[in-house]
Amino acid sequence: MDVEIEQLKAGDRTAWNRAWEILYAISLSVCCSTASTLNHQDHEDVAAEAITEVIEYIEKVGSFEECKKLVVTISKNRLLDRFRKQGTLKGGAGKVESLEAKEGFDAVDPNQERPDVVAMKGERTLMLKEGLKQIPEQYRKVVEDFYLKGLTQQEIADRHVLKIGSIGVYLQRGLEALHKILPKEAG
Repeated sequence: MDVEIEQLKAGDRTAWNRAWEILYAISLSVCCSTASTLNHQDHEDVAAEAITEVIEYIEKVGSFEECKKLVVTISKNRLLDRFRKQGTLKGGAGKVESLEAKEGFDAVDPNQERPDVVAMKGERTLMLKEGLKQIPEQYRKVVEDFYLKGLTQQEIADRHVLKIGSIGVYLQRGLEALHKILPKEAG
C-alpha cells in the first residue's frame, strides 16, 4: 500500500494525501527519537518543513523509498538548524560539533526501529482496524479479545456468554474473513 512516484509527479491528490501521511509519520518518528527535548509543536513544524522540502525534490527522485530516506535526512537537518538557532539565541553562536554533542539531541539508538518500519507498522495497524470493522461482529469481538487484548479462550467465553468450544471456531472464522479482506502485502 505504498505510493507510486509517478502518481506523485503527476500531482494525484489521493497519492499525495497518502504520501503526506507516511512521510509525516516518518518525520515525527525521527523528531521524537532524536530530539526529545523539543516540544510537540516543534516536531510538527519540522515534519511539515521536511515534507515541503521533499516536495521540491519530487521530480528528481526515482521512487517513493527515496522520498522516505530524504524526509529522514531533511528532518535531522531541520532539527540541527533549530538547535543551532537556539544556541545562537543563547549566546553559543550556533556552534554544534555533532548532533550527539548537543544537549537534547539524542543519538539514534541502533536497536531502535527505523522510522519507515514504524510507519509501515502503523499502516498495517490501520488496515487491521479497518478490516476488523468489516467482519461479522460476533467474530470481531472474539478476535479482538484474543489477539489484541490477550484474553484466554475461557475469559472470552465467560465475557460473551459463549461455549468454550465456540471460541476456537469464531477465531478461525474471524481470521478467515480478515484474510479475504486484507491485501496480501499486509500480512
